[in-house]
Amino acid sequence: MSPRSRARPVQTERRPAHNTVWWISGTIVCALLFIAVYLLFVLSVPGQLIDVAVRAPAASFDHPLPPLDPDNQRIAAWILAPPAVVLGLITLPGRHFISLGVAAAVVAASNITTQAVKHLWLDRPELIPDAGTTNALPSGHTTMAASAAVAVFLAADARNRPWVGTLAAVWGAGWGAYIFIENWHRPSDMVAAYLVVAGWGLVGGWLIMRYDPQRNTLFEEVPSAKVFETLCWTVGGLLSAAAIGSLYAGGGWAGLERTIDGDHSLWHWLVGALLSVGPAFLAAAAGIRFFHREAGRAFPEAKEP
Repeated sequence: MSPRSRARPVQTERRPAHNTVWWISGTIVCALLFIAVYLLFVLSVPGQLIDVAVRAPAASFDHPLPPLDPDNQRIAAWILAPPAVVLGLITLPGRHFISLGVAAAVVAASNITTQAVKHLWLDRPELIPDAGTTNALPSGHTTMAASAAVAVFLAADARNRPWVGTLAAVWGAGWGAYIFIENWHRPSDMVAAYLVVAGWGLVGGWLIMRYDPQRNTLFEEVPSAKVFETLCWTVGGLLSAAAIGSLYAGGGWAGLERTIDGDHSLWHWLVGALLSVGPAFLAAAAGIRFFHREAGRAFPEAKEP
C-alpha cells in the first residue's frame, strides 16, 4: 500500500481500542498492584526488612557512575529533555497535536499522582530499626523518567510502537537503577513508580487510539512486535529471577538480617539493583502486547498476535 493511500481515511476491519473493558481492567490491575506493593513493602515487617537490607549496601559500595546531587534541579532536565525532544520530533512535523497533548497530560498526571500519593496519602510506620518514617514511595525521579518514556511510546504510531516501547523500558529502568545505586530510594519505590505510570499510560493510550485512529491502525502485520515483546519478557524475567537468586546467594532471610546488623553483602545490593530494573521490562512487555493487540486493523487477513 502506497503512502498516499495510507494517508486517506480507511474502512477498518477493527477500530483502535476496540475493547474498552480491557483498558479499564488493566488500569484497575495497576492500581491493585500498587496497593499490594505498598502493603507488602511499607506496612509489613518482612517487606521493610527486604527494602532496608538491600538498600543498606548501596551506601557502602563505590560505583563508576557520576554521582547525582539530590539538590541539583537540573537532574529533572536530564531525565525529561531527551524524551521531550523525541516526542516533539514524532508529533510536531505531522501536526499530531492530539497525541502530543495526551502524552504530555500522561506525564503531568503521573507526576502529580506520585507527589500527592507520597506526601498526602501514604504513611510509612517504622516496623524495623532504621526503616525510617519518611515515605518515599513512589519515587518521583523514576516517575519522571518512566512517564517521559511512556509519552514517547504513546505518541509513536502503531507500527513503530513495539521497538519504541523497548527503548522506553531501557530509559525508565536505567534511571530507576541509577537512582537505587545512588541510594536515593528503595527498590519498591521504583516498582510503585512504574505502576503509577502504567496506569496513566493505559488511560492515555485509550484516548490516543480513539481520537487519533489513523496513526493507531495497522495496514499490515508487524512481525517485529512479537520479537520486541519477547525480548522484554525475557529481559524482565531473567533480571527478576536473578534478583531472587541473588537473595538466596546472599544467605536468604538470615543474610538479610545480617545485613541489617551491618554485615553488608554485595549480593543484597544486586538484589536491589535488579528489582529496580526487571519490573520495568515486564511492564513494557505487557504494554507492547496489549497496545499491539488493541491497535486498529485495516486488512481482513489480520490475526490476533
